[in-house]
Amino acid sequence: MIFRIIALIFLAAFYACYYIKLLGQKKKGIKTSQIGSGKTGFVKWVECTMMVSTVLVVVVELISIILGTTLLPPWARWLGVGFAAVGIAIFITAVVTMRDSWRAGVSKSEKTELVTSGIFSISRNPAFLGFDLVYLGILLMFFNY
Repeated sequence: MIFRIIALIFLAAFYACYYIKLLGQKKKGIKTSQIGSGKTGFVKWVECTMMVSTVLVVVVELISIILGTTLLPPWARWLGVGFAAVGIAIFITAVVTMRDSWRAGVSKSEKTELVTSGIFSISRNPAFLGFDLVYLGILLMFFNY
């Protein structure tokens, strides 16, 4: 039960950060989600597939958390807790560091400042690193097939 509670708290924190930033930028007139906008052909297909995959991952994570089953030993589940916690910290740091340059997808018409300071001096895209660590952490907490 403890892993379910931790995982739900982690997902809530992760997506709260995401949507708070999204709404904050919307209030400033900034369109954060550029995925598939103004694109055609293969590029549009790739971006839309990534977006659908991102939503489906959340659905699968929630189903896994609700079922609460795992095939891994407790130490692996705790390792997952650690990965997810570090992932959330990295993601929040990245979002704060990007300020108003944060976007999901790339717009050809809109130019933003290239961020190279803070966590971006260590990783090219720490937000994706954060995403990946959260997903890996949830996987380790609730690994099943």
